[in-house]
Amino acid sequence: MADDDNALHEKPLEFLSSIANTDGSCDGQSILPENGHFRASCSCGNWSVEVDDSEEGLRLARAHTGNQPDGT
Repeated sequence: MADDDNALHEKPLEFLSSIANTDGSCDGQSILPENGHFRASCSCGNWSVEVDDSEEGLRLARAHTGNQPDGT
């Protein structure tokens, strides 16, 4: 895969633009600090939770998208 095709190499604005028009798909999740806790949410617009730490937000985001790592 060329670097230009990898979302990890996109600039933040390019990434956000690419998921802005997802038609309710789970194309991007975020875990952001918010007033002493974290807000985990999805580009689908149907999922947003408050969690105590970013690891829990990541775990729940993976569960939301059905993308659990092996061994968990």
